[in-house]
Amino acid sequence: MTDSFDDFDIFPTAGIPEPKVYRDIPLGLRRSTDRREDVPERIRDMKALAYTPEAYWKTSAWLFRQQGIFMADYTDDQPFGEEFTAYYPTYRDLGTEQLRGYFSWRTRVRSGEYPEAPQAFALMYAYELINLIGTPSPEAAFMSLKALADNCTENAELQKHVRKWLTDLAAYHQLPQELLADLPDMLFDKAVLTLMNWDKAPEDELCTAVLRLSAYQAESSQMYQAEPELFRKAVYRTYCALSDYFAKHRKKTLADRLFGKMIKIRHRIFESAVFFDTSPRRDLVYMADPLHILECHGGEWSCCKLYGNRGRNKPLGEIVRTVDSLLREKTGKLHKLAPGEISASSAKLAKNAIDSLVSEEKAAQVREIHIDLSALDAIRSASELTREKLIVDEETDDLPPAMPVQNSSPAQECLLSAHEEAFLKSLLYRGNWRGTAAGCGILPSMIADTVNEKLFDIFGDTVIEFDGEIPAIIEDYAAELKEKYPEE
Repeated sequence: MTDSFDDFDIFPTAGIPEPKVYRDIPLGLRRSTDRREDVPERIRDMKALAYTPEAYWKTSAWLFRQQGIFMADYTDDQPFGEEFTAYYPTYRDLGTEQLRGYFSWRTRVRSGEYPEAPQAFALMYAYELINLIGTPSPEAAFMSLKALADNCTENAELQKHVRKWLTDLAAYHQLPQELLADLPDMLFDKAVLTLMNWDKAPEDELCTAVLRLSAYQAESSQMYQAEPELFRKAVYRTYCALSDYFAKHRKKTLADRLFGKMIKIRHRIFESAVFFDTSPRRDLVYMADPLHILECHGGEWSCCKLYGNRGRNKPLGEIVRTVDSLLREKTGKLHKLAPGEISASSAKLAKNAIDSLVSEEKAAQVREIHIDLSALDAIRSASELTREKLIVDEETDDLPPAMPVQNSSPAQECLLSAHEEAFLKSLLYRGNWRGTAAGCGILPSMIADTVNEKLFDIFGDTVIEFDGEIPAIIEDYAAELKEKYPEE
């Protein structure tokens, strides 16, 4: 008799039923990777934890933590090159080959390497860190989780959640706020705080915050690249003018209009992660920063922060675009740019701020005189040679006598020195200006610069100009200068 279904006569032909006979039917062989002798004993014992009486009524998060603690120090060297997808991956979801691949990958990660692996591996390792599996302290878990995210930038699922998990980890274990300082959410809040406190913020810090949060990326603008300092000053002046106006004439501040108010809502700790809370009934308040506060009372978590778009701000971008447009129009540089979509009153405030700034910059450029102090010795030597040459030339050239250097009147002592006044008079009354300058031991160009600088506050302009190498009094100011400095 053979072990086959064909030997059974289910519907016997005779009237007397035959007794039923049950025989074994051979099953197919197991996969080689699932054979008992191929499964490491530690993994086999870990899998067995899922079938204990306690595991039947506990949550999957509890089982993950128990299995993770059991395998915390396990290492392996069996790479896994296949790709697979798993939502909320846990040890019980992986086959033996996948588990050995995961533990082999984790062994390399703990040594500082981050080889390519399925996304599920990185997520499961993040779950381990959140549950403090295989890590000596919460601080160490935080740093390892941050390093994981920094080195697995192509893992979209991990990047989607890791910033929130890092903040939750710091709040849950009351870690120092400094650990969060360079996270994108905290950098965003820091910039917003700067804009909220615009009247106390340094110019460079405020401008940097505006440009960081602006949807209009000014750093790519041709105007910014041509005049970065002027652009930054214009952004600062404009934002301050608008903020001051909103503070005095509107119910909401400019920062409130741009970013809204803080809102307190219910918070799920370690959302989208496999996490077993070992002490859920806790009470705490954790301030990640002044704009991001986490609280837990009786196990119920809440979060108070600025919600909505936490990227670049479009209304703020319209303000910065308007600054760019007005600067181009006022300076006459580059092609025109359409202004941003802001209100007429805001546009007027921006225009006034930029008009004032550009006027100040132009006035400062007129006053600015650059003197290379390192070249003074060479200038003195050159002036001595020039003086000697002029003395020889005066013996042969038919030039009018040099204007004598006289003491200036008391009314003019606060303006021009005796040498400067003598040089000015030699120009006013067609005297020997070369001889006068040589007698002073100063180059004509240098003495003319000092005269122009001292008289600028009176005339608002230079009074001596150079046509090539020859100085001359500007005709518009000649009469007034003669009144102030009459010929002796």
